[in-house]
Amino acid sequence: MKILHLFSNWKWTGPAEHALSLALALKQEGHTVAFACAAPPPDAPDSIAHRAGLAGIRPVTRFRLNKHFNPAQNLSDIPRLRRFIKKEKFDIVHTHLPNDHFLAGMALRATFGRTALIRTCYDGDGVRRGPRTRLLFSFMTDGLITISERTKKQIAERHYLSKTKLWKLDVPVDLKRFDPNRAPDNRAGFGLAPEAIIGGIVARVQRHRRFEVLLEAIRIILNDFPGFKFMIIGRGTHIEQIAVKPSQNMGIRTNLIFTGYKNEDFVETLACLNFKVFLMPGSDGSCRAVREAMALGIPVIAANRGMLSEIVEHGKEGLIIEDTPENLAAAMLYLVEHPEIRQTMGRNAYEKSRRHFNPDLHAKKVTALYEKTLKVKFSKKWYSLIKNRRYKK
Repeated sequence: MKILHLFSNWKWTGPAEHALSLALALKQEGHTVAFACAAPPPDAPDSIAHRAGLAGIRPVTRFRLNKHFNPAQNLSDIPRLRRFIKKEKFDIVHTHLPNDHFLAGMALRATFGRTALIRTCYDGDGVRRGPRTRLLFSFMTDGLITISERTKKQIAERHYLSKTKLWKLDVPVDLKRFDPNRAPDNRAGFGLAPEAIIGGIVARVQRHRRFEVLLEAIRIILNDFPGFKFMIIGRGTHIEQIAVKPSQNMGIRTNLIFTGYKNEDFVETLACLNFKVFLMPGSDGSCRAVREAMALGIPVIAANRGMLSEIVEHGKEGLIIEDTPENLAAAMLYLVEHPEIRQTMGRNAYEKSRRHFNPDLHAKKVTALYEKTLKVKFSKKWYSLIKNRRYKK
């Protein structure tokens, strides 16, 4: 098949990583794949276009592809995108964000039905109500992939589109990169003993990420285990006010390790943890940081929020809690005091990641959904012409 992935942003985010990874996996399967995204500003330290180039895909950056609805830019993009799709004869346009979904939907209205539109929705806790959502899903979608059962159920109940066009697939993880057998930890670099029990969190340090709950829980634990260490992996504009100064005032600063933002050595840093805490989903609704920890065989203590309970089964790959300081402290203390349970949960997390977060299996499932969508959208004869690339301009 000939596939266009459309991403209306230039920033390297969780959904961007998934979209690019899927495009690469589909290309490896033998499909012809194009990847279009917004061009980054000249001073951007990182971007989707840069990552795509490193991965071996030359990105298409001729469109504005604003993340937000911009009438002037959209009016410019729609006819140009329509001409591009018609010229290249794409079988599938796969969109990933609301505005690229809208652009593709409008562009395809004049292509005489030769191309199917697929959307991946990265909202793990349901989609917003409103006329735009209904317009996109009900009138501009041939197939919709959700990342959570919660969102799939909500969309079906609101009758945005037929259940036959709605699927749920797990977001994959780079299992080669996040492999505990190939990723040595960097405990020595942080002055941590090999036998120490280390907790940690991977998150942008922001006010809504419930760091006040985390710090209070750590303070409670230190009453029993004064040597306990906890890593905060991430950065934030207000990290001093949110985490550093409060931890100093609470007398627990020396028990915290602020690693800052990690890129090249992120896996080695994450591998230092014996368990991971995740309290509040951020802008990436797929909770990628949880999946990556599980791929490394790290059990997860997660708040009962969003789709976290779908990723982590309570008592099997980790613990799901109502995130009060007392509950969080009790959960962390439980994993500290029960190494055999902690290790079993870690193995379960690792095994689940291999079953559900495999990029190659994900690409095969998406390919099957593409084919199913084309067969439903077109007659068998027309689908055969599309598949064999025999139709005329």
